[in-house]
Amino acid sequence: MKASSTRRRPKLVRILVALRRVTLLAGASLLAWLTFVVLDSQFAQWSGGNQYLAAEQTAKETIVEPSPRLPPGKTRHRKGAVLGRFEVPRLHLSYVVLAGTDARTLDRSIGHVEGTADIGEPGNIGIAGHRNTHFRKLEWIRRDDEIKLSSPNAEFRYRVEWVRLFNQGDLEVLDPSHGPALTLVTCFPFEYVGSAPLRFVVRALPDEDTRSRLQASLHSGLTAR
Repeated sequence: MKASSTRRRPKLVRILVALRRVTLLAGASLLAWLTFVVLDSQFAQWSGGNQYLAAEQTAKETIVEPSPRLPPGKTRHRKGAVLGRFEVPRLHLSYVVLAGTDARTLDRSIGHVEGTADIGEPGNIGIAGHRNTHFRKLEWIRRDDEIKLSSPNAEFRYRVEWVRLFNQGDLEVLDPSHGPALTLVTCFPFEYVGSAPLRFVVRALPDEDTRSRLQASLHSGLTAR
């Protein structure tokens, strides 16, 4: 009787050990699953919230309207066409400049304001970008920063003259009479949720070499006429 009981004990111990392992494994699996569910939910809220905010801002914010110098429906360039490249070396900003400031164009890159001077022209060149994407670093631009603006045929250099805030509809800074100049526009405040009430404007002027070349192009254009 005792021998039979002794033989059963190791078997019972093995069964209990196996059950304990199964229980621990099941508990660990349940805990891992619950952790995954919580983290997945938090990620969905964070990711979805960012996407919703970006979509909301894109839908509501119009950074700048096309210049009234152009007749309604008329454009000088095909919307979304690549016009050149924009760089701010100190901020490590480098983007292609696309034609237009509609939502689709500004989702892809920064945009040239229709009706303002083209790259390489002696007028006032307007460029706009979203504050939460391509122009996010513009918050840290400062006086005398160099800006490079390139076309397929040439490179032009500008220096930041000033940074100012304007009301949404007060954008006389894009007037051609301020040229030769480069004017950058984005929304402000940068961290504002929803449609931002102000416009963050950067005015840059050409360096001596660029100014000379722009004036020469203006003179040659007048002579050709």
